[in-house]
Amino acid sequence: MLKLKSEARPSLQNFCSHVLNQYKANVQRIRTDQGKEFSMPLFYHEKGISHEMSCVETPQQNSKVERKHQQILNIARALKFQANLPITFWSDCVKHSVFLMNRIPTPILNNKTPFETLHHSKPKLEELRVFGSLCYASTLAGHRTKFQKRARKGIFIGFTPGIKGYRIYDLDSHQTFVSRDVHFYENTFPFHEHNQPAPDVTPSVDVHFSDPLDDINPTNPSTPPTVPSEAEPTLPNE
Repeated sequence: MLKLKSEARPSLQNFCSHVLNQYKANVQRIRTDQGKEFSMPLFYHEKGISHEMSCVETPQQNSKVERKHQQILNIARALKFQANLPITFWSDCVKHSVFLMNRIPTPILNNKTPFETLHHSKPKLEELRVFGSLCYASTLAGHRTKFQKRARKGIFIGFTPGIKGYRIYDLDSHQTFVSRDVHFYENTFPFHEHNQPAPDVTPSVDVHFSDPLDDINPTNPSTPPTVPSEAEPTLPNE
C-alpha cells in the first residue's frame, strides 16, 4: 500500500521491471489520470511505453480500473463488517480482498482463476482461513521460559507475499507478525466481543390501556393498579 503519492512513480517503474523479469512480458500501454506523479516521459520513452491520460474528472474513460476498484472495496467492506474490525485495518482488508479475487474463478477467463492463468497452476485453497477470526500462534521455544505462555492470542489478517505463513495481529501487544504454527477458531471474532455495546439493563414495560388497568395513573407508572373488591354474593330469595 502506498502512503504518499510520491511513491507511485518508483512503484510503477518497479512493476514494469517485475513483469518483464518474472513473466517475460513488456508493458505496452499505461493509462492514468492527469496526476503529476505519473508524468515520466523519459521513462516511457526508454521502455517504449505509450502513456494515455483520461480527461479531468472523467473516470469513465478508465472504466475497467474504476470498476475493479469498486469490486475490491466491496469485498474489503464485507471483510471488515464480518469481523467488526476497526478502520485501522482497512489496508489489510483491501490486500486480502485482492488475494481472494485472484483465486476465484471468473467467466472472463473461461472459469479459471487469475492465479491459474498467470502461473499455469491451480492455487492451493486448503490454507485459506476466515479473515479476522481468532487464532493462537505458537511462540518460539528458544525465547520462552517454562512458565511463559506457549501461544499468542491474535486475529488472522491475511498473508505476506514470499513467506509461507499467516499474518497475525497480536491482541495483547498490538503487533503484527508472521507464523506458521497457528490454531484457528474460525467462528469466533474477538473484535465482536470487544466492541459490543453494553446491554441495556432498563427493563421495558408494555402498557395496555384496557381493563383492568384503566385505573393506572399515567403520570406515575409505578402506582399499582386499583383492583375492585369482590361484592358479597347475594342469596336468592326463598
